[in-house]
Amino acid sequence: MMSDRAPMRSLHSLNNSSVNVMILDMFKYIADPSGIPRTVVAAVRRGGPDTLQLRSEQLPPPQPTEVQVEVEVAGVAFGDLLLREGLVPGLPYPRIPGYDAVGRVAEIGRDVVGLRPGDRVAVRTESGTGGYASALNASADLTVPIPDAVSSDEAAAVILNHVTAWQMLTRVTSLVSGSPVLVHGASGGVGRALVELAQHLGLRVLGTSSSTRMSALAGRGVEAFDRDLRWERDVLRREPHGVQAVFDGMGGSTARRSLQLLAPGGTLVEYGVSGVLRRGRRSALGLLGVAASAPRLSTLALFSRGISVAGYASSLFVPAHRQWFRDDLSALLDLLATGSIAPAVEGRIPLDEAARAHELLARGVGGKVLLEPAAVG
Repeated sequence: MMSDRAPMRSLHSLNNSSVNVMILDMFKYIADPSGIPRTVVAAVRRGGPDTLQLRSEQLPPPQPTEVQVEVEVAGVAFGDLLLREGLVPGLPYPRIPGYDAVGRVAEIGRDVVGLRPGDRVAVRTESGTGGYASALNASADLTVPIPDAVSSDEAAAVILNHVTAWQMLTRVTSLVSGSPVLVHGASGGVGRALVELAQHLGLRVLGTSSSTRMSALAGRGVEAFDRDLRWERDVLRREPHGVQAVFDGMGGSTARRSLQLLAPGGTLVEYGVSGVLRRGRRSALGLLGVAASAPRLSTLALFSRGISVAGYASSLFVPAHRQWFRDDLSALLDLLATGSIAPAVEGRIPLDEAARAHELLARGVGGKVLLEPAAVG
């Protein structure tokens, strides 16, 4: 357990702002001595990785339907970069990023059943925030026990990316084994999960990526297309009758160009707008580009072609369908335990180096990047 006298450490050299935050943290503890001390990383203002600061604060006891978890590893996600850059509305600064974490239950609320102290669990945070912490309070109905055969790193890799992919494949769309599907950004975090799970379900997978990653995709059994060339023409040459689903986390012109690839009954699933960032930073040009080049749809156009467009936002879908989340994550953990899937893990980084983790993600690493609170120096 961390000492309650541990001072705040910044990810960079201390400055006047850091000292002020440190003093505020000390007064918070004096004013509210309940709960336990914890370390978090928060984005203290809108901006780049340098806005992430290590802070000490108090974590209150769990609410009746919550569990308190001592975090072993916390996941880093593309959505954390959007949050840091101020592209997630309605959240004041400081903001603690983090959709997902793995750890052990330290305490349970009085109404919690099925979980007990000592259980190793996978946690999906309530609003997609709060995971970058040495301890956290989580909704019990978004917390799932981890089988002994599954490592903590493997479990952390599937909580967000694989659940997102699985739900888009099985709950947002209705796909039959053997159907062709197109995955944009097939070398990225969710893209890799989509490829792996689509193949597990017996689907034929086509994918776009940068030219440097096409051979790796082909090695995983994916029909790969260069995202910087006329991929829609090449996809139609390969699948002249079209594909049954397109999964797009980029938005803008990618979505518009993808519509022409859908077979009758096909679905375009939009789950992100990665085009609003450039090298991990908020981009005015990217924002304008995504907005200006987005597809203009009419009900008549959709009806006449027999196609549909669906949106998937994890931060909305998961809280609205909590039992689905528990069922789906449990199923994925079982697939991990039997070796049926093997998610890529980039590795662990100390919690106080979260800025480096964000820089890694901005460079496009495909494996899951994890933060480790216990490794803080």
